[in-house]
Amino acid sequence: MDLKGIVTTPLRVAFSTADAAMSAIEGGVAVTRFAVQNVDTEVSNALHVEAGMSSATPMQLLQRLASLLEPDRPVGIILSRGGPLDRVLKPGGVVDRLTEPGGMLEKLTAPGGLLDQATKEDSPVTRLTTEGGPLDRLTRPGGVVDQITESEGVLERLTSEGGVIDKLTAPDGVLEKLMSKDGVLDKLTEKGGVLDKLAAKDGVLDKLTGQDGLIDKLTEPNGVIDRAIADGGIVDQLLGQEGAIERAIAPGGTLDAVSQLPDVVAELNEAVALMTAAVNPMSDLVNRLPKRILKGREGREPRRGSSSYDGAPSAPSAPSAPSGPTAAPPRPSAPASRPAEPEADDSAAPPQ
Repeated sequence: MDLKGIVTTPLRVAFSTADAAMSAIEGGVAVTRFAVQNVDTEVSNALHVEAGMSSATPMQLLQRLASLLEPDRPVGIILSRGGPLDRVLKPGGVVDRLTEPGGMLEKLTAPGGLLDQATKEDSPVTRLTTEGGPLDRLTRPGGVVDQITESEGVLERLTSEGGVIDKLTAPDGVLEKLMSKDGVLDKLTEKGGVLDKLAAKDGVLDKLTGQDGLIDKLTEPNGVIDRAIADGGIVDQLLGQEGAIERAIAPGGTLDAVSQLPDVVAELNEAVALMTAAVNPMSDLVNRLPKRILKGREGREPRRGSSSYDGAPSAPSAPSAPSGPTAAPPRPSAPASRPAEPEADDSAAPPQ
């Protein structure tokens, strides 16, 4: 043994002894803490005092976890053998079809695929993330994000005492009702429930992710998504320069026209009121006319197509005698009476 070993050996022995002593002390502290927590819980149960999660013993925490994983509980149903998660992860299931060679995930990440087209230059993602783009305007000082996170903003109202989140997480709140036994989540995850039918063979997920399914048709080359995000496609027409949204929010656009509708309606109401005020005096004037004038106008009839004088009706013609050698000659009919000539006015006669 050299001099170095002679010097360092006692030190190593001392450090090893100290390490063993510290380990023993640490184990004793852990056992003591476990015992104290058990005693605290037993005392709380004896005094009928409810202990919170922070003061619960490890055994109680394990019991609560085991109760959540029971076969009739939502989490237990999801994780059970043959359950929804097992069917999704089984060989040939949804996950295998997504990650298989030539599957949807490979089509998305292949060169020239949907992800490549979405991240190329002048793509929608690039236009969204460019300087001065929509994302830049959202995160600028005083933008939408600042308005949401400002003091007494939307986020503060949501997380304040008595706010929406407080009501959701309160006892007998929405979340507790969802997670309770025979609740909505329990019915969704029960055997033969909605999730069971969705993840079943030949179910909705199987049809969506299967070969020649809806997702396969959407992500195929020159499919719906390719045509939508292509130059001049529907996304470009909506979000591009001078697109539908830009025209709608531009000054004098659709939104401005809609906002001016109340003013137009008010002007129309004023015009109607003015016309009503102009027509009312005419109605009053007609009502004030003498009734004999109105009756005289209604009783008059036009004299059109009349050849005889109104006061002298024409005499009926005599019947004709039968013709023949013994027939008597027809008697002359009496001349029709003529209307009396109007007497000449002496005052209108010329002088002798």
